Amino acid sequence: MNRKLFLATLAACVLGAAPLSNALAQSDKWPTKPVRIVVAYPPGGATDTQARLVAKQLTERWGQTVIVDNKPGGNTIIATDAVAKAPADGHTLLLTAMPYVLNPFIMEKLPYDTNKDLTPVTVLTTIPNILVAHPDVGVKNVQELIRKAKSAPGSIAFGSTGTATSTHLSGELFASMTGTQLNHVPYKGSAPAHQDLLAGRIAIMFDNGALQHVKAGKLIPLGVTSSKRLPWLPDVPTVAEQGLAGYETVAWYGVFAPAATPKEVVEKIAADITWAIRSPESAPALLTMGANAGGGTPAEFRQYLNAESKRWGKLVKERGIKVD
Repeated sequence: MNRKLFLATLAACVLGAAPLSNALAQSDKWPTKPVRIVVAYPPGGATDTQARLVAKQLTERWGQTVIVDNKPGGNTIIATDAVAKAPADGHTLLLTAMPYVLNPFIMEKLPYDTNKDLTPVTVLTTIPNILVAHPDVGVKNVQELIRKAKSAPGSIAFGSTGTATSTHLSGELFASMTGTQLNHVPYKGSAPAHQDLLAGRIAIMFDNGALQHVKAGKLIPLGVTSSKRLPWLPDVPTVAEQGLAGYETVAWYGVFAPAATPKEVVEKIAADITWAIRSPESAPALLTMGANAGGGTPAEFRQYLNAESKRWGKLVKERGIKVD
């Protein structure tokens, strides 16, 4: 190779490596200030607890304070919009759940575009629901519930923590697969729904926060919505085991960043959250809440979101689900 060709090739290699070098340097320097995790739900709930657990771990790892900022309301739209419009430097993140993929199907207009304004980072946790019934309903398993629901269409009321939540869609999927007519009663969160369920004002609920009431003997567990039995309820069969092959729902909680956030920064955040959520300190604490540690790459999360959007978007249209 002559000298001129060698120098030209060398220059091209150096120029080609420059963007990668700059990007890596950018991710190495990040974070340069406190990081804010905007949570789409109020303080004290499962999502908030998870956020604070991870924030503590990340504060130590990053050497910068990680702040949990609760912005509930609007079916998670308020928090999502705030992050969509935040500076795309990785210092503002969103923690939200299933409504992220459902709102485009159930809302006529959103103040942001989930495909253009935000980018997936990683799954934080997944939580299976438990199908529970008030003792007065008089059923002990899924088949008994189906028979009772078919004997008096519309007489079985099921509560949810809100429209288009996993607790709602679990019930809609159940009704669709069983050909039953259930009466959906949405609540603003789990506390008022549990209150009415324990009082017998609603009959059943597909919920991930009822474990304490099951253990206290106040509610009857009919089945779990995951594909496998739960370690903390090994004697309760899955819904699928009881004649509904293919039935599976889980609540998921995920982290997002503004769309223009540098790819290398997003990947670093995903890797560090994966480390934090799967750590010896976090994983056991999550299990006590009935949650499974998530984690993984942004690409894996994007693939999961696409599948969730396709699956639930179809059900939303089929069942005519809308937010009032």
